[in-house]
Amino acid sequence: MKKIIKILITTIPYISVILLEIFANVSNYNIEIFKPFNLIIGAVLLLNLITASLLKVNDYFTYGISVVAILGSISVFLFPSVGQIYLENIIAGLYLGLFVAAFLPPLFKLKPFTVSISEKNYSEAVVESKQFLKINLIINYIWAGLFAISIMGTVVKYSDNSVLQTLLSIVVPIILLVSIGIPVTKKLPTILMQKTSGEQLHFETIKDSLESMPHGLNKDLAQGVDVVIQYCLTGEDALDGYLIIKDSKCLFKYGIHPNPTTTIKADSKLWLGISNKEISQAKAYINKEYEVEGDMTILLKLHDLFGPTKKEKEKPKKEMKKPEIKKINSSYKSFEPGKIRKIVVFDGGPRNNKFSKTSFMVNNFIEGAKEAGANVEYFKLNDYNIHDCSGCYSCFTKAPGECIYKDDMTMLRKKYREADLVVFASPLYVFNVTGILKRFLDRLLPILKPYMVFNKQGSVYHPDRYPELGKQGFIVFSASGFPDLEDNFDGLRGMFNVLDTHSENMYMMGEFYMTAAETLVQPIGINRKNKIQIVCKKAGVQVVKEGKIDTELMQKVIYPGFSSEEFQEVSNYFWESLDGKAAYLKEAPKVLEQ
Repeated sequence: MKKIIKILITTIPYISVILLEIFANVSNYNIEIFKPFNLIIGAVLLLNLITASLLKVNDYFTYGISVVAILGSISVFLFPSVGQIYLENIIAGLYLGLFVAAFLPPLFKLKPFTVSISEKNYSEAVVESKQFLKINLIINYIWAGLFAISIMGTVVKYSDNSVLQTLLSIVVPIILLVSIGIPVTKKLPTILMQKTSGEQLHFETIKDSLESMPHGLNKDLAQGVDVVIQYCLTGEDALDGYLIIKDSKCLFKYGIHPNPTTTIKADSKLWLGISNKEISQAKAYINKEYEVEGDMTILLKLHDLFGPTKKEKEKPKKEMKKPEIKKINSSYKSFEPGKIRKIVVFDGGPRNNKFSKTSFMVNNFIEGAKEAGANVEYFKLNDYNIHDCSGCYSCFTKAPGECIYKDDMTMLRKKYREADLVVFASPLYVFNVTGILKRFLDRLLPILKPYMVFNKQGSVYHPDRYPELGKQGFIVFSASGFPDLEDNFDGLRGMFNVLDTHSENMYMMGEFYMTAAETLVQPIGINRKNKIQIVCKKAGVQVVKEGKIDTELMQKVIYPGFSSEEFQEVSNYFWESLDGKAAYLKEAPKVLEQ
């Protein structure tokens, strides 16, 4: 019953104005003929306005239209000249009432009229946010502008025919409001949610949190994202639901998706704390407080995809660069297809293949090379007896080409020089190769002659002792715990690039540098691990079949897929979670903080 009364109260002002306009036309705008009818309608409007006030009907338009119409009715009796103007422009008075209803309330700190319309489509947390109010203020004043234009639209002379003039003065503003106002109200909130600065929302329930996410999607960052995130939440607010993010759009649905990209299993209270940024998502995962199945990399992007728009004064997140491999002197060496048949690998890492990220790259490279028909020999240098070089130069003088130490290097040197392609593998140790590989490189001196000659670039080098064995290529594989290529690999890269420029028959064919390598064994690195596996295997096939390696393959190994700050956070939480390491970061500065 109350609903019917409310509808009646909000409808009466419009009906009254239309009746006033009709009777004004019938009376041929004669104020004396119009007065009796005006008195009746004015009384109805006044009674309706009092009723609306007593029943606390919260409809600005009811009050705006009624007040303007009542004042117009009063002017007919008290100020005939003003009353005559009102009589001839009753429809304009209607839009004046609408303009007043839109323009004035926000000036008195009241919510815009659009809030009561748009709040039905949003969660409580969104409706109560400053961003939502800001958006509605913008839309509200757009409507106020349209109402102002409509006032002018009603007084324009369209026709000498009074009936047609009345009809057009009513229809033209309506067309304006429908064609502009309604689309703006529907589409602008979604657009402005991405463009206006907003605060971190606080959700009271997990349902409120998940239902709000589609409205907060950052469409720019969501470009190219095509995922389904399944939530299986237990506890007080248990629910099953999933987010579909595709084509820069987001949709939330309840239930179980048949083929989600990522599945999150957590306690609802815990995930609510994560949604409100009261609990660190990364720390909770490391402490095994929730489970993730499938692709975990999307979780690193969630707070950015659905977080508040960053203000310019805030410190921007340091994003990882996607650097290109840059050769120091010229392009990487290419050989004729099929030239590389004999490959030898020298792995200077101390870890076995189960734990070594460098060996992981190399093993996949070897697999591809073997499939392409190459013969590959693999030497884990840590398993061989290799004495330190004493610097005696006997290999240059007393016994040219022979070392005073008769250890495993005699065999390894022979394998090295007879290969068509040499693969150097070493994890990054203090910005260079391991001591094991460096010892091996030092002991290669006997394959060189002591003389000094110039190459075409003007660099001085020792000539090859066995030029009859022909030219050979070499490739470098290295993995590092640091998330950046720049600076960290400079020493290692510099050494191997000099080996390239200062060798007579030795040419660099490629470099593969894996940053943030330890993430490869974490769920966060599953996709990257698969990509590196494919890339390295493809490089192995290509170097044998085509005699070259595309630089694009090398680049794909470098970038870990997340920012330095994200890496720092996950890495530090990992160390903090270890037994005996709880106090590790309490007094130490964050290594990547600026």
